[in-house]
Amino acid sequence: MKRSSRRRRRTAEQARDEILEAAERLLLEDGASALKIARIASAAHMTHPGVLHHFGSVDQLIEALHLRISRRLRDDLLSLLAGGDGGGQELFLQAATRLADPAKGRLLAWVLASGGAPFPPAEEQGLTSIAAALSEGEHPDQVARYKVLLVVLAMLAESMCGPELRGRLGLENEDPQRFRGWLLGLLARP
Repeated sequence: MKRSSRRRRRTAEQARDEILEAAERLLLEDGASALKIARIASAAHMTHPGVLHHFGSVDQLIEALHLRISRRLRDDLLSLLAGGDGGGQELFLQAATRLADPAKGRLLAWVLASGGAPFPPAEEQGLTSIAAALSEGEHPDQVARYKVLLVVLAMLAESMCGPELRGRLGLENEDPQRFRGWLLGLLARP
């Protein structure tokens, strides 16, 4: 049975988003070697020239994918903090759990390995906004910034190699939430 070859109408923004979504899905499922224009085009139900029309080059597509991944991580944390469900400790554990997601770790590891920045442009003030939300002030102090730094570094390492690290430390049967609770207790100290 033949598939319909009827073109689907979409805006340029919708097409770009579908292309990036397909590229991200391929990256998670098959790794960096799957990021070929032909595979991305097929996964997005487009043609090779159609993908290049929306991004101009492979490099521009990769750059847009880097930015999408970093912005989605930041926006996910900011939306969680804006919702403010559960108070300080519960909010911290939810944020740490989101940061420690292995899928996010794989995506960020790829961004770093391919030379991209793991965070959106500095002028967007994403990390500063997160620190401000956690410190409940418009201008976070140095301690709040250090706490954000510690949590982000710990949870990104957790997302990329947590099970391996726990195994090598004899903690393979330990619930990751237990470490997050311990870290929260450490951060709560004056």
